[in-house]
Amino acid sequence: MKAGWEWTRNGLALVGVLALGFWLGAGRTVKASSAESSAGDVEFQLTNVGPASSLLVYQPRTNTVYVYQGATTGNSALQCSFMYQLQRPGDVIRRVPCDVQRLIP
Repeated sequence: MKAGWEWTRNGLALVGVLALGFWLGAGRTVKASSAESSAGDVEFQLTNVGPASSLLVYQPRTNTVYVYQGATTGNSALQCSFMYQLQRPGDVIRRVPCDVQRLIP
């Protein structure tokens, strides 16, 4: 009987905490991937975790996509491999090499 009461009490506590969390967060949307979340700064995506991985960084202000190849392997200091300058939808997209960067500023 005592074990049954503990399970019931814990279950009610869990339901209460979930209901409170749902009630507090119901009016807000997650802005992790929306235009409002980045406010025009930087958006990124990591693809294929492994030797063929790439980190894509998009900067909306300049319409530029930067590509960092091998993002999860090798040295911890990443160099930009190349970038894409986006103009208008339907236009030719050209791959442009990134400037050589210094590892130590």
